Amino acid sequence: MRKQLRFTGVGGQGVLLAGEILARAYVSAGKYGIQVGTYTSQVRGGPTKVDIILDDEAILYPYAVDGEIDFMLSVADKSFQLFKDGVKDGGIIVYEPNLVYPNDDDKARWKMFPIDIIAIAKEKVGNVITQSVVALAIATKMNGIDKDLVFNTMIKTVPPKAVEINKKAFELGYQATEEVLAKANS
Repeated sequence: MRKQLRFTGVGGQGVLLAGEILARAYVSAGKYGIQVGTYTSQVRGGPTKVDIILDDEAILYPYAVDGEIDFMLSVADKSFQLFKDGVKDGGIIVYEPNLVYPNDDDKARWKMFPIDIIAIAKEKVGNVITQSVVALAIATKMNGIDKDLVFNTMIKTVPPKAVEINKKAFELGYQATEEVLAKANS
């Protein structure tokens, strides 16, 4: 089953790392995964996106197709505004409500889920840098991807000294997503 995902933010927020971990997890399970990052020449603060393609079959074209993206997660408004039209109508968009400002048309076009990604990382985990792992957990849950597969790949990818804090970030991101989905389904 093919899935096309997109993470957007600004340089320095870790969206490229989250995409790399997700693609690597899929490959480690004997499936196919690829991630392609796009960023401006402005290393920190410029619009950034990473498109991730996950499939059970070989990926012959390594780029997500705008208008066919199933899921997007955004932690910066300028990137949200720049890249949102790539998401298919009715697709899922998760956004950081303190930094991303969808309008009424956006909310009518896509399934929108606000999750306080930065607050979880900064206040609950204790380190804002873990926002990329919080986002990774959210994408994992929202897309029905094997939690243990992604969690174990994340542990192997982050620096050893950051494993424990990132374990916490992943669990809190996953839990927050479960709560948001339960609320949406009630």
